[in-house]
Amino acid sequence: MWSAFYLTGVLASLIASVYFSIHARRQGIHPLASRMTLGKMNIALGVLVTLFGLNQFTFEALDAVRIVVALVMLLVGIINLYLGTRNYLRYRTAWLAETKKGA
Repeated sequence: MWSAFYLTGVLASLIASVYFSIHARRQGIHPLASRMTLGKMNIALGVLVTLFGLNQFTFEALDAVRIVVALVMLLVGIINLYLGTRNYLRYRTAWLAETKKGA
């Protein structure tokens, strides 16, 4: 069960992060829309790194190095998820305000 969830999550977040990265760097895209898309990319990368960290705890032989690496990956993934969500919401609010003002 865990392997199906893990593999699906890793593939989905990897594909999403590559898609959002390419989409945000297109020519002619509005800067706020680009930053909003980069926030989505950071969310996808946060999920990916968090899943990598969680996967370290599924191995039989848990030694100190594996636990430290897993905790660092979890910390980095959660921070990336938090900051990506914060940036996405901040730029989405600015984007909506600008589109209302311009319309």
